[in-house]
Amino acid sequence: MAEGRVDLYAAIGRDADSGLSNRALQRKYGVGYRKVAAAVESAGESTPGETPGV
Repeated sequence: MAEGRVDLYAAIGRDADSGLSNRALQRKYGVGYRKVAAAVESAGESTPGETPGV
């Protein structure tokens, strides 16, 4: 179950980076505002071992 969520968040993050609006992402993936907002926020986080601002 968790793997599906990771894939969904990754797909939402990629589409958000390509310029789709929040509402378009909600329609495309059949999720609500909170799920899209969480996915976009998590996509913006740095990966482990990466130093922000350097």
